Amino acid sequence: MNSKSKLWPAAVGVTAVSALAIGLVAAPAANAAPTDVISIGSGQIIDGTVLAIPNFAGLAANGAATAQQIGTPPAGPAVIENTTPLDLSAVFGVVNVGAGNIPLLQNNGIIQVGAVSQYGKAVNDGSSEAFSGTVSGAPGLVTLPGGLPSNGDPAIPAARVSVGTASILGGADLVNVNLQVTTLAAAAKKDQGAAPQGAYALAGVSAEVGGTVVGGVAGTISTAINTANAVLTPLGVTVANPVAGGTIAITEADLLAVAGVADLNSLPAGTDLISFLPQAVANKITSVVSSTLASATAAVNNLGPLAQLVAGPALAVLSTTLNGVTGAVASTVVAPLSNALTALVSAKVNVQETAPSGAFTQRALQVAIAGGSIATVNLANATVGPNLDAAAIPLVNADTMAITGGVALLALLSWLFVRSRRRTAVAAA
Repeated sequence: MNSKSKLWPAAVGVTAVSALAIGLVAAPAANAAPTDVISIGSGQIIDGTVLAIPNFAGLAANGAATAQQIGTPPAGPAVIENTTPLDLSAVFGVVNVGAGNIPLLQNNGIIQVGAVSQYGKAVNDGSSEAFSGTVSGAPGLVTLPGGLPSNGDPAIPAARVSVGTASILGGADLVNVNLQVTTLAAAAKKDQGAAPQGAYALAGVSAEVGGTVVGGVAGTISTAINTANAVLTPLGVTVANPVAGGTIAITEADLLAVAGVADLNSLPAGTDLISFLPQAVANKITSVVSSTLASATAAVNNLGPLAQLVAGPALAVLSTTLNGVTGAVASTVVAPLSNALTALVSAKVNVQETAPSGAFTQRALQVAIAGGSIATVNLANATVGPNLDAAAIPLVNADTMAITGGVALLALLSWLFVRSRRRTAVAAA
């Protein structure tokens, strides 16, 4: 075989290997396009649906702190962050709802927010993070930058929900609730190749419950105490009225006792805080009545014998009446409050949702007015994804790939040519 015939297989090999090298080096990653979203993280204090505003969700999204990496191969900084706070007045304006045509948000609205922040982070490796809510209560799932700006009224807790049946449903004010939350936060995170994670923080929850249901029971207690005091006060004993204001104050401890958990962050996903209120109110009425009777009995027992003879019948009537009140709370308080509150409002904690696109959202609190038929407002939301998988994210751009492929091709051709010449020289010798 002459030297030309010996070089022919080498040339064929060079061409085949070079073509393979070009394909390996220059081929773009599967399913990647210049307009693809590599990763996205969005913190959003408020979103949801409102019957009076069909585009409420779109308006809310415009106010989110959204960070996203767009374009494959990636361009720009490796990490993009957004800390824009929500401007309620700019995003929503004034929205009036219910039979009383009252504001849904902002000053004197059903829902108000305190000093809260939003944060979104997107990384060009396909990972992302998001947060919204009270910075001091941020879950450890994400690491927040220092100095996050905030918006909302710093004079109130993180969230306040004030609503009554008369203003929303019309008719008598069967029940009204003022729910306050001091710490409210949600966080979400998605690492490359891992499932998304969510966490929430809720603390400092309290409520004032009033309305005709509570007021009726409070009125019975007040009348009995006033009647007893007409006899007892001249004797030096005055029974304090624990329900003089006609409302019942519920603490976080009261709610936890009904829920049967150590803290509000141990509740199952989607638990309605409002559902604990009827029994918590009944328990509080029973507790304050028991304490009142105990104090009144001790005071009467400290009177002299003659005064005790006068005070005894009044105390007995008071005890009979108040014990009758506490014995009937299941029917006079729990049942009617449950019915009225179910129709009025719910406040679900730890709501997690995955959209058809794959985007994962962690919500701290979901408030539904009139079963959601008037509004469903999500407070403290964090969304991550959908993010690209690592295999779909090119690490270099198209120009770099072309240059790299060309350099690799020249190097390969040079090496094979030299190798072929050396073999030819050895064969000739």
